[in-house]
Amino acid sequence: MIDELRAMAIFAETIRQGSFRAAAKTLGLSPSVVSYHITQLETRVGNALIYRSTRKLSLTHEGEVLYQHAIDMLNAAQSGLSKVTQDNEKPTGKLTITLPSALTRGPLNQQIAQFSLRHPGIELTIMYSDIRQDMIAKGIDLAIRAGEMSDSAFKAKRVGQIDRKVVCAAEYWQQQKVPQSPQDLTQWNWITMAMLPTHRMMVGPDGQKVQVETKGNISVDSAEAAAQLAIYGLGLATPPDFLVADGIKEGCLIEVLPQWSLLPVPLYAIWPGNVTDNSNTRRFLDHLT
Repeated sequence: MIDELRAMAIFAETIRQGSFRAAAKTLGLSPSVVSYHITQLETRVGNALIYRSTRKLSLTHEGEVLYQHAIDMLNAAQSGLSKVTQDNEKPTGKLTITLPSALTRGPLNQQIAQFSLRHPGIELTIMYSDIRQDMIAKGIDLAIRAGEMSDSAFKAKRVGQIDRKVVCAAEYWQQQKVPQSPQDLTQWNWITMAMLPTHRMMVGPDGQKVQVETKGNISVDSAEAAAQLAIYGLGLATPPDFLVADGIKEGCLIEVLPQWSLLPVPLYAIWPGNVTDNSNTRRFLDHLT
């Protein structure tokens, strides 16, 4: 039956194009292959389907009947393919992603929400954690990681950055000598981040860079916790700007040396190398980028 269906498709295209040669060119076949399939089809039905002349083709009565059925068959096949394509535009299935807990209040979280609204058929599992999970062991499809990526077996693409500010509580600020440069901050108490280096690179208004050592008696593994502890007056912290914007506006936090900025932390999406183009992982990645 498969051979007959193939022959009917070639037969229909031959009639549409008006010649064996034109049909062969359209189908990427040789004229002899087109002629072979139509001859086999005529043998199968026991009747001539096409009257051949040197300039044109014409259908026999049996050919006209079979041509209509061939067109109906091709239309049904096209309808089925279109139906499948439409279903792919409304994807289903599951997608597990992980990202740093600090990003629960960041713009990336808004992009995740937009993706879910756009694809309600996808069941999202989101793991907010500052611990770098084992993606294979945990069944994670895509991870958002902060900081420069080391060489690995995963693919990676930069999808954004985290801008940070140096802040402390207003009460803590009043207890210190007003700093004139980043070096003055080496004597302050820092709320350090367990997953970050013990220094920060600050960039001045003229582009000069100064590395500041961050020493303190408190280390946390959460940017939100660092911001909250800074509000409680325990020292300097460098949380993402969106975590401290309200505190600065309300006056409970002071931005220290606002003319100096911290180098942003790059954000990368990483995913297994065998992800396919029509996967939910790829859809989410395309949405981000």
